Amino acid sequence: MRYQPIALLTAILCLLYMGCDLAGDDDTSGVVTLTGQVLDTQTNNPVPNAFVRVLPFDLLYETDAEGRYAFDVEIDSTMQLRVAASKDGYSTQSIDVLALAGREINVPPLHIMRLTGEEQTSGEPSNILLLSQSAQSIGVKESGSEEVASITFQLADSLGRPVVLDNSVDVHFKLGVQPGGGEFIHPTSARTDNNGQVTVNLSSGTRAGVVQIVAEADVAGGTIRSRPVSVAIHGGLPDQTHFTLGPERFNFPGLRRYGVENPISIIAGDKYGNPVRPGTAVYFTTDAGVIEGSVLTNDQGRGSVNLISANPLPNDGIALITATTADENEQEVSAQTAVVMSGVPIVTVSPTTAVLGQTYTLTVHDQNQNPLVQGTTISVRVEGTKVKAVGNTSVTLDDTAFLGGLTWDHVVRGPGITEFTFRAVEDLEIDEDGNPTVETITILVSGPNGSIEIVLGSEGIAGQAVGSGDVMVEPVGPSTSRVTFIE
Repeated sequence: MRYQPIALLTAILCLLYMGCDLAGDDDTSGVVTLTGQVLDTQTNNPVPNAFVRVLPFDLLYETDAEGRYAFDVEIDSTMQLRVAASKDGYSTQSIDVLALAGREINVPPLHIMRLTGEEQTSGEPSNILLLSQSAQSIGVKESGSEEVASITFQLADSLGRPVVLDNSVDVHFKLGVQPGGGEFIHPTSARTDNNGQVTVNLSSGTRAGVVQIVAEADVAGGTIRSRPVSVAIHGGLPDQTHFTLGPERFNFPGLRRYGVENPISIIAGDKYGNPVRPGTAVYFTTDAGVIEGSVLTNDQGRGSVNLISANPLPNDGIALITATTADENEQEVSAQTAVVMSGVPIVTVSPTTAVLGQTYTLTVHDQNQNPLVQGTTISVRVEGTKVKAVGNTSVTLDDTAFLGGLTWDHVVRGPGITEFTFRAVEDLEIDEDGNPTVETITILVSGPNGSIEIVLGSEGIAGQAVGSGDVMVEPVGPSTSRVTFIE
């Protein structure tokens, strides 16, 4: 029993400093967060602007004014990392820590000693690390955004010390992946300074995309390289030719009830055909209903707001939406689109008698004679002996279209959209006794606008409209008709 405290202390030290895995967990990949502080050995004061290097990944970070650092490292599995601290005029100190994905590791303080009066030394360059980057993204030429990004690399020796002038080398820069719009780097090569640092500038071109910059140096008959550094080039301001506006649905049941939403989207490009820079504002107005006022574009130049069915409702069911922004010359860039706010279904069938060999005409639309919404189904079923329905007996409506303009007159109507025909005929595939006889014809219209079922009989009194005027049954001779409002 007296050995238990020692075993517990050993376990704690093992976890904190030695990297033991007492729990036996499986290795997992992910991100580990390292936090710590660099202190002066003699004064115990924080050391600002010290370099903190992480091996084996060759990552380089810099401490803040309090000598502190905090950064994330992506690992493939549970592994041991070496964290080293250094600064001009100081010694180098390192420590090994066990990195587990999803954990935050508080690294013990790293104490580095000031080398007063000693000449700064280093070995030959061993690694090229990214030290700083002035911007993660820039804009294309003449976009109004910053067009140049500066990237500073740090060359260090095998001990992590900055390379001094005695071991300075020429560093060459090249572009990796690039959009090909005339972007360039300057200078194409430069020599490291006494801190082992070298800087290159990237200037954007006329195309948006991602640019990679790679630094290389020839050392002792070999070549050392940095990891590619990526800079995003965003597009410029909107251009009228590349400005697009459209609804998710050209027809939605906005007259059926209040509060129905229909997304209205824009795609904005610059004069080179690239997506505009993210965060470009686009404003919206509508002459019917209510629309969300504005949106900021994303990386693809896209944005979306909702048109909401509400007062004022359009007299003819057509709402006109306008989207507006501005170009590089402070001129208005705009586009318009129209949508149908459709209402309750109105169905007309003629004639009304269920007769063998008869051709029937059927019209389906709303109170403004506009088509019903996409997904509305129209089905016809003939019941009796040795009979069936042919023609437009099973129809699913597509979205409404405008042709040649954006007003009520430009809504596409007609065969297959608002007008249909069918016949009740003998079913020659049925082999049974008896003469073909039609007993009933059932028409069902169903969708977001509402659902109606109409049943035509073969004898009885003349048919008549039943309900709210949603169905018109034109009597032609004796018949029995039944109308059922499903909603």
